[in-house]
Amino acid sequence: MEYIIHLTEKCNLNCAYCYENKRSKEISFEDIKNLIDYEIKRKQKYSIIVFYGGEPLLKKNMIKDTIDYINSKICNTNFYYSITTNGTLLDDDFINYMKENKFLNIAYSIDGMQETHDLNRKTIDGNGTFNIVEKNAKKLLNCFDEVVSMSVITKNNLSNLSKNVEYLINMGFKYINLLFDYSQDWQDKDLYEIRKQYNEIAEIYAKKILQECDVEIPLIDEKIKTYIKDEYNCNEECKFGMKIINVGTDGNFYPCMQFVNNQDFIIGNCKDGIDINARMNLIKNSNKENEICKNCAIRKRCKHTCACKNYVITKDINELSPVVCETEKILIEVSDKMAEKLYKQNSKMFMQRYYNKDYNILKQIANKYEKDR
Repeated sequence: MEYIIHLTEKCNLNCAYCYENKRSKEISFEDIKNLIDYEIKRKQKYSIIVFYGGEPLLKKNMIKDTIDYINSKICNTNFYYSITTNGTLLDDDFINYMKENKFLNIAYSIDGMQETHDLNRKTIDGNGTFNIVEKNAKKLLNCFDEVVSMSVITKNNLSNLSKNVEYLINMGFKYINLLFDYSQDWQDKDLYEIRKQYNEIAEIYAKKILQECDVEIPLIDEKIKTYIKDEYNCNEECKFGMKIINVGTDGNFYPCMQFVNNQDFIIGNCKDGIDINARMNLIKNSNKENEICKNCAIRKRCKHTCACKNYVITKDINELSPVVCETEKILIEVSDKMAEKLYKQNSKMFMQRYYNKDYNILKQIANKYEKDR
């Protein structure tokens, strides 16, 4: 199981598109200890603890106390760690600490070039944060293989999207996670630019794959998998609290970060663990499909049943937004075009990545070999 622990609702930034409640509430360490004790009792082979906020690096001592507490336990569960951070509070000591303590990856908030990043990611005083974020990104990229850029697509940065992707790749990011902000006031006229930018990103990505560069863009990868692998359904990834649980500052469990602090979506708590009935009821209610989607040819390739996404836009976990429908169609079309191009050119990396079921294992071995050289 993966637990995303919301350590604090405080943040040192004031990003324009942030959906988090900017309150002063913090999770109690007692709740964290109860969570760890509960997970150890489950006797799972491994567990992933993700430190999240607000900005989790405001609570560096709590992160260290949590890991110390886990290390003090004698158990058969292997705990691994991850963190999502805006990067502004990183320092050399904490980077070294993460290297020494089984941090699998770092999700790093950076939107791209300075003119883009500073549009939305500002300090509380309204100043841009690019300089410190870029500086610390380079430090992380020198130390970790899996630093994931978390880049938000908004109306005011859309026109530079492909340039930002290229910039992030050139900086050294191997994982470019593009997060479309569906909550903005998207209009039909925006679809042309969305298609243009997605096509340009696909061209950049295809070129990197042909050069056998080790870069991944999940937004596109996922759609290619749904085409190549008949059994792959992109709507199965989340499972609404089955694979990932968000732990709120109130100590309650939620199926997705979009629902944290919403009492209607509680599926357990740190003390008592997962409420199986509550979770299954949520999953059952979220599996209802719109009539318009039932007969759609690309229904298994479109994230139309993402309850979190639907709720953000329509306030109904089962009501699909036209914005999702149109952007998914564009993305599938663009991804298929890119995949066809790479297949016809018999790209070795393309064949390995999408047709070899052992690709991820081989990649891990290769990365370890490079590290040990």
